[in-house]
Amino acid sequence: MDLLTLFGSLFGVAAIATGFWLEGGQFASLLQAEALVVVLGGTIAAVMIQNTWARFLDGIRQFALAFAKPRQVDRAHLALLLEWGDEAKLNGMLALQTMDLSGIDAFARRGIDLLANGVSTAVLEDSLRRELDAYERNRMAAAKVWQQAGGYAPTFGILGAVLGLIHVTGHILEPSALGQGIAAAFTATLYGLGLANLAFLPLYGKIKAQIESELRFRRLYFDGLLAISRKESPQTIETRLTGDIRERSAELLV
Repeated sequence: MDLLTLFGSLFGVAAIATGFWLEGGQFASLLQAEALVVVLGGTIAAVMIQNTWARFLDGIRQFALAFAKPRQVDRAHLALLLEWGDEAKLNGMLALQTMDLSGIDAFARRGIDLLANGVSTAVLEDSLRRELDAYERNRMAAAKVWQQAGGYAPTFGILGAVLGLIHVTGHILEPSALGQGIAAAFTATLYGLGLANLAFLPLYGKIKAQIESELRFRRLYFDGLLAISRKESPQTIETRLTGDIRERSAELLV
């Protein structure tokens, strides 16, 4: 589990709460259920209108990606590709049918199945590239649900503030209630900005990074399987992909 997402969120909330407290604010004044209903409910409604049910639910399911550790692109996966290359070089592509592929990534397993069935390099490349493109297209489209929420939340925060001010003006002849009412109205703006910048947009960024990490992982197998299909020697495959592994591993640390 990637705890940085959780720690970052808690740290952000704590920093804002501490600043509010140092200014002499009362935390009870921030607890406005009406404002939360307007901001959160309006944001969810707008995102639902913009998407299909399938896309909306896919985006919600991707919430878990923000807390998952990315799969490492390392020499263990290269060693596996070299093992497959050795087997294909010594015994032919059909020998790949007898290999134990349990625990192997589904994308790589489909590539091995295609190799074992004797498809050409062009067909293999086209099939795997289409799968990569579809994965990226569908996952990124679903992830944008969070980006959309980050765009709508501040707007609904302003809407909540306006609704609160409309209510306040109805009691303008009651000075004792005026200040409290204005403070409550602007709480909606706080909720909108806070949810957008401490939840929705950071979640979108983290989910996007996870999708890109998974694409890097799959592209290692994509390049390796194509090299096997071209009957390149294991030494050539290792030379070609070693630098690629180093570059992709460095990207994971950024």
